[in-house]
Formats: sequence, C-alpha cells, structure tokens
Amino acid sequence: MAYPKSVWFIICTEFCERFSYYGLRTVLVLYLTSILQYDEDESTIIYHMAVFMAYFSPLFGAILSDSFLGKFKTIVYLSLIYAVGNLVITGSSLAASFSLNNQRYLALLGLVLIAIGTGGIKPCVSSFGGDQFDLPAQEVYLQKFFSIFYFSINAGSLISTSVTPELRKGVQCFGQTSCFPLAFGVPAVLMLVAIFIFISGKRLYKIKKPESNVIVTSFSCIYHAIKRRLSHVSSNTKKVHWLNYADDKFSEKEISDIRSALDVIYLFIPFPFFWALFDQQGSRWTLQATLMNGRIDFLNWTMKPDQMQVMNPLLVLLFIPFFETAVYPILAKIGIKKPLQKIALGGFLAALAFVLSAVVQTKIIGESIQIPAGEGQLRIYNGFDCNITINSTNLPVHKLNSLETLELIYKPASNENSFPIVLIADPSCSPNLSTLNLTSSVSIVEGKATSYFLTRAKDKLELKRIGHVDDLAKPKNGNPILRILNSDDLSNKTLILKEKGSKNTAIKINIKSLITNTVPIGKYKAFLDNEFLSDLNFSPASVNTLVLQRSSEHIDSNFIVLEKGNFIHIAWQLPQIIVMTAAEIMFSITTLEFAFTQVNLFLIIIML
Repeated sequence: MAYPKSVWFIICTEFCERFSYYGLRTVLVLYLTSILQYDEDESTIIYHMAVFMAYFSPLFGAILSDSFLGKFKTIVYLSLIYAVGNLVITGSSLAASFSLNNQRYLALLGLVLIAIGTGGIKPCVSSFGGDQFDLPAQEVYLQKFFSIFYFSINAGSLISTSVTPELRKGVQCFGQTSCFPLAFGVPAVLMLVAIFIFISGKRLYKIKKPESNVIVTSFSCIYHAIKRRLSHVSSNTKKVHWLNYADDKFSEKEISDIRSALDVIYLFIPFPFFWALFDQQGSRWTLQATLMNGRIDFLNWTMKPDQMQVMNPLLVLLFIPFFETAVYPILAKIGIKKPLQKIALGGFLAALAFVLSAVVQTKIIGESIQIPAGEGQLRIYNGFDCNITINSTNLPVHKLNSLETLELIYKPASNENSFPIVLIADPSCSPNLSTLNLTSSVSIVEGKATSYFLTRAKDKLELKRIGHVDDLAKPKNGNPILRILNSDDLSNKTLILKEKGSKNTAIKINIKSLITNTVPIGKYKAFLDNEFLSDLNFSPASVNTLVLQRSSEHIDSNFIVLEKGNFIHIAWQLPQIIVMTAAEIMFSITTLEFAFTQVNLFLIIIML
C-alpha cells in the first residue's frame, strides 16, 4: 500500500506550530522584563503560568475532540484561537502609544489565547496523523511517521530558538535597540501558514467521528464508585476494591484499566517538580544569561541570552544515541538498569544542574563586600563645589578635590571609634560661604565601611553620615545597584537614564532620598531633568555611587564604581545545561517507557 500523502500536511503543520510556540517562548521572559517592565520575579511567575496553561489545556482539548468536535475540527478551530493569540501579543509589542497597563493586558490576553490554542493541537495532531494509516497493514509506515513527526518537532524547536533571538536583538526597529514585533511576528506568520497547510490537506484526510473520551470515562467511573461506596457505608457488602462499586455502570475491563492507572499514578507525583525545574531554562537561566558576556571573538558574533536555549534541543538530538550506545551500558554494569533507577538518577542530575547554576550566579555576583575584622573603612564624598582640606589628630592631612572621594582603611581601637575632624574649604569659595571651616566628628566601625557626604546647607558646610557598605549589599539576582548623593537644593529633580542608541522607555529615579536603586545592565546617558550629566556604564553585580553638585552655572557629577562585579562569559552556563539535558534524557524518555509498560490505558502526554 502507498504511504498516505495526507500525513505530510500534518508533519508540516506540526513543524510550523512548534516553531511558533518555541519562538515566542524563547524571548518571552525578556519581553516581560525589558518592554512590559515587570520585575524578574513577576516575569518568572507570568512565564511559568503561561507554560502551565499551555500544558494543562490539552486535557480539555482531548475531551472536546473525542467527545464533541472530532480531531480535525478541534485542530482547526483552536488553531485559529492560537493564531489570534500570536497576533495579539505581536500587537502588544507594537502598541508603544498605549499606556503600560494596557500594553500588559494585551500581552497577557495573547498568552491566554495561545495557551487555549495549544490545547486543541497538542493532544490531537499526532493521533490524527496515526488515523491516516490502515492498521495493521501499514504498521511499518506508522512507526516511520512518528519518527518523522518527532524530528519535525525538534527541528522546529531548534530553528526557532536559534532564529528568534536574532530577530529580537540582531534587528533594530521602531527606534529601539531590539525588535520584539519581528520576534513575535515571524512565529505568528508561521502559525497562519500552519493553519493554511493543515486545511489544504482536508480532501486527503481520513476523518473519524468523535467517540467517548477516556478522560471523561475515567473521571465518571471514579465519581460513580465513590458515590456508591459512600451510600453503602452501613452495608455489610464489601468489594475487593473501592472502584468495583462502579460495576453496575462500567465494565470489568474499564474498572480494571482505571485501577491499573491509579496503582502507579502516585509514582508520578514528583514529576511536576522536575518539569518546574526544567522549564526554568526559559526564565531564570535566561535572566542569568543577561548578566553574562556572550561575545565569541573568533566568530565575530555575540550570542544572545535567550539563544542559549538552543543548546537543549541540540544536545537532546546528540545525547539520545550516545546514551543508548554508551551511557546506559555503563550504568547497567554498576546496577542501574530499572526504569525507576534511571528516573531517580535523572531527578538527581536536575538537582545537580541547579547547584551548578548557583555556582555560576555566585561567580557573577562575586565576593560579598566585607571589611576584615579589626579594620574599618572611612569614605568621605566631596559633593561641594570647592576643594577641601581634611585635618584630624587621628588621620594624616588630606586634600580632597571637588567631587572626589576619600577612602581610608583604619584600625579602630574598639567596635566603634569616633574622633573629631576639621574640614577647611579653599579660600576661593569664601564669597559663597559664611565660614570656611567645619568642625565635625566621624565614626569608624569595625568590619564596616562608614560613608559621609560633604555638601552645602545654605551658606555653610554640612557633613552627613550616609550609612554602612552593608546597606549596599549586592542583589542576589546580580543586577547593578546605584546610590545617588546630592545636595538638598537638587532633591526636587529627577535622574533620567536613557539607554544609548535606543528609544526605549527611560528609567526615572527620584533623588530625594539616599535609597539604593536597582538598574539594568547597560550603557546610558544620564540627565538631571533635561540637563545632560554624563555617560554611565553599569556592569553586572556592580555597586555604584553617583555624586551630584550644583556649581555656579551648571550641575557637575562624578560616577564612582565601588564594586565592579564580574562580567563572565556565557559559556559558564554550558555545564548546567549539559547536566539538565542529561537529566531530561534519563527522566523524560524513561518515564514514557515506564508508563507505557506499566499501564495500558495510562494517558501519555508528551511534554514537547
């Protein structure tokens, strides 16, 4: 018999749909943080909620298909919802004239529509392809179909995770340094192409009418058994198993099959924890990659943070034959043969991958800001528009120019040592001051860096204590932090950071208080209201101070980097990705094998 031509329409449809899904998912978390301005925690929650809905909705899609519409209509109708969702989220990236809240609502609506759409495709496409074969005569062809089908899924994933980040960052559009409309628009077009291809093959398809759904049947049987069991509490009649109370409505085979499924389903309780970790490759690991250097000099190319996700499908294709021919035989020699042993080892490897991820995050953040025991550190920032001389019996004489910082290591005699200092302004400042001298005191605390800010209070000098360095602890997420020191006459102004070469929404910082601010990595032009100050460069896990002062005609500034942070190479992520991929091979594939061999009726949903 000839190979069914209709299956090629289905395979091409699956390739386009998977390209669309993985393309959108690859850049999603960066869209949430950079354009919709959610913080990293909020973006992670939204990302994983979208993934959860995409993998939960197929349960309802399967019910809709098998009980009401049939596979063909379910795929077509929900694919249209899917495509609308793609267009909506693309529109949200174009809606720069919208308010931020409206732009967010539009994007979230798009994600919900896409999640609903996947519910009609995931449970139906592969089984609809199987319906095209005459069994058992074409059983060999059927096996070949599923191999090609699986290849099309991985090909779509591999290409989209490579190309979409390039569309996002490699192309500039609408005056921005990124192009999310293109990154979302191409997957949207691929989804429309998928629908066109699928409908085009209608005249060739074998379309079966909907029948009863195994999910509905199973839940109906369980509900009926529980209901009858509760109604027979006082009865002396007892069944071998509580499900047997449904024997008045369901056949012995149906009850037996459901019992078999329930007997092993508790073993799958830990599985959501594995996939919760696995899917963080697209959220937390991508955010981690934004703090890393993706430059590959010998290729004269920079790898995008979201592009690291391409390593997983690539390694899956390489690891499958390698594990079958080398890894599993070695494990068998040390006694790891059974499926549950492999699954447990896969879970251990997933945990190990996150230990490696934590090591990389520690490498990015670097050592904590610590002053050795027995020592203290003193910093004095000169935010005054004159040079200052510092005298003290406890310190050498220091001359501190305008906007400069004095940093001294001091060994206190006790936990906190206070002593007087005299600050003398340059005589050239005399027209502006009622007195050139300021007598004050400073404290140095053991194991800490105590900072003071010298500024003007009307016509006098003023020395403000501004806290310890532990107030500037590096954020665990590795983002740079910025503290602004300014005189009171500038407190009503706003610091504006504009990313170089971009028309993205500027970052606005109120400088009224001495609080610290978390800012994204990058190069910026800094303005105080509309007055240009200087260029600022924020590196990962850096601790920065911006000193502002008003001179006679303009505002001067000095950008001080207290801790540079570490801009390590993105290749540091490879070990955790390799280990997580190995965990996936051992956990996911073995799980499918285990479920199939243990429960004939168990519903296997391949998480692709």
